[in-house]
Amino acid sequence: MSPTTAHDCPYVNSSFLNQFGELVLSRGGDIVELCAQVGMPIEAITGGQMLIPFDRFIALLEATASALTFPDIAFALAQRQDITILGPLSVMLYDCKSAAEALHTIVEYFQLIVSGLEIEVIPRESTVELHYHCYLPTLYHRPQFQNYLLASTIVTFRGLVGDSYPIRGCFFSQLEPSPQVAKQFSQFFRCPIAFGTDSLRITFDRAFMDVTPEIMTATLSKKISASMASKTNIVDQVSNVIALCLPSQKADLKTVAASMGYSTRTLHRKLAKSSTSFNALLDSVRLSHANQYLSGTHYRLTDIAALLGYNNLSAFTRSYQRWCGTSPSAARKSYRLIQY
Repeated sequence: MSPTTAHDCPYVNSSFLNQFGELVLSRGGDIVELCAQVGMPIEAITGGQMLIPFDRFIALLEATASALTFPDIAFALAQRQDITILGPLSVMLYDCKSAAEALHTIVEYFQLIVSGLEIEVIPRESTVELHYHCYLPTLYHRPQFQNYLLASTIVTFRGLVGDSYPIRGCFFSQLEPSPQVAKQFSQFFRCPIAFGTDSLRITFDRAFMDVTPEIMTATLSKKISASMASKTNIVDQVSNVIALCLPSQKADLKTVAASMGYSTRTLHRKLAKSSTSFNALLDSVRLSHANQYLSGTHYRLTDIAALLGYNNLSAFTRSYQRWCGTSPSAARKSYRLIQY
């Protein structure tokens, strides 16, 4: 999607597609053809981090499932989710005093990186339920949307606490698929599955609430450090983490460094070796995202300011004026003139 293409849908980070190319190629698929089919820029698969419309992300999964006879594409993609996506979450968990607080923090993080999504936590006597509500009616009942949402949640929780705290059940509002596809659900979730229900939800064993935040943080930090050790492009890494931190308004050097398992001094040194700085990357990510948000119609200017990590619209306006010599409102009008 070019910056001049209007889109009235929330965006998600292209980090969610990190392993998509490898999955498609392993099934003999054509990445370029699939992206063109749904209007997805190929750079979302092959390039650095960027924002992509959530509906096109789901459409890409649907097109892949159909073209490659790959109905469990959402499960496969979630299973290969880059653990560094959860870097900012590891920092957010540091301040949690209980499992209940940690659970709400995890939910808050999901809602930050997927706007339009609301997750309701409902404690029961022997279980804890996560109910998913979505302000995207065109997406909510689409199977690949439901599959990816619940699969990525399960992968995240397994990454935090392992398999010691079983899932009691997963409930989908979509119609029951064929027996062969239903078997794939059971194999992935390893719990009872129900289809055609009145809500989209996951039920966890109440014992999950006994896990301390310290255990979650230690487990996640260890996995992130191991993942970072295998990566080489520090500029792309930092840009990705900045993008994920922005909506929480915590995209500062200390938080980003901690999210990556580095000290601020180490991160500063690594960036200097690449002839750049943290502030330069922060500005670059903010400008790129700002232009994508402004080219669409889904977000108000105040929403965009918050999504870019600013406390108020005035601060965003000053930054945008510095970058582009014009105001965000004027830039949005220019995009509309180009589009129409």
